[in-house]
Amino acid sequence: MTRRALVADPAVAVAATIKRYLEASGFAVKVVRYVDEAVLAVREAEPEILFAAVSELFDGEALCHKVKEVSPGCSVVLVYPPDAEDPDAQAVRCGADAYLVAPLKRGTVTSCTKMVGRIRTLHETVGRLEEDLKRHIAEPPADPFRGAGSSADFEFFKKYLLMEVKRSRRYKYPVSFLLVGLDRFENNVRDLDAEKRTAAQGEALSILTRGIRDIDLAVPFSEGRYLVVLPHTPRSGALVVAARGRERLSKMTSLPGITASVGVASYEPLPGGAALSFGVLLKQATELLRKAQLAGGDRVEGGAERPPKRDRISLG
Repeated sequence: MTRRALVADPAVAVAATIKRYLEASGFAVKVVRYVDEAVLAVREAEPEILFAAVSELFDGEALCHKVKEVSPGCSVVLVYPPDAEDPDAQAVRCGADAYLVAPLKRGTVTSCTKMVGRIRTLHETVGRLEEDLKRHIAEPPADPFRGAGSSADFEFFKKYLLMEVKRSRRYKYPVSFLLVGLDRFENNVRDLDAEKRTAAQGEALSILTRGIRDIDLAVPFSEGRYLVVLPHTPRSGALVVAARGRERLSKMTSLPGITASVGVASYEPLPGGAALSFGVLLKQATELLRKAQLAGGDRVEGGAERPPKRDRISLG
């Protein structure tokens, strides 16, 4: 089966270079110069991957939004100029699967393409896990929010997390954990019966799930708390997702006036950095959530700031 790729870039020389690199990896490549032309090509050819420029002449971020609506299965890689500010967060905001910073080299494009392929495989695996999780949630045990140590959902989720941690450690890509807590949860549900209490927690989980990508995953952690894993997402991108989730949870219909806090823990492979550990990330996220709620809640805590990096490739 022919693997199809699309390159959307008004710069002829740049587009030709990316096309040559992709063809060397076995792709049949089409090049387009306009956003509308790219959307039409995605509809007709259903490419596996799209490389889109982000510049004054081409709005690749807007194209990414449109492509994800037209063909959610198409992986989008945004190509930013060397002077782009915070491409991590920008790529996450528009739902891109990965980004590159120019100038591009053959090895960079090839590595990115392989990583995106791994994400597609992970997406298929997570899809199967999510179906199992839905069955767990549809037929919950007597007390589905008993805590991390005894929750069937969380134990199932933990197996997935450990698998993801191993991949992150081996392939050196970032991964982030969000521990989300509904502020003053016990006070807010005190007058609710068991059915409404469970429904409220289900609404919160649904809100969080709708606000993340297909390759991300969220499950109940304990009463009023949820754990979210974001593969291929650095701290800057995780903070964007956390802020968005906090805002959306404040609009819950089953708990009017509720607020939420989020602890964000991230692993980014740096020379001489600490080793990746599921336990360490979970502990950090727990401590940061506690810090946010002790400070009054309705906030996101993401740990100490780190100096900006200029990575050539990052997946988010």
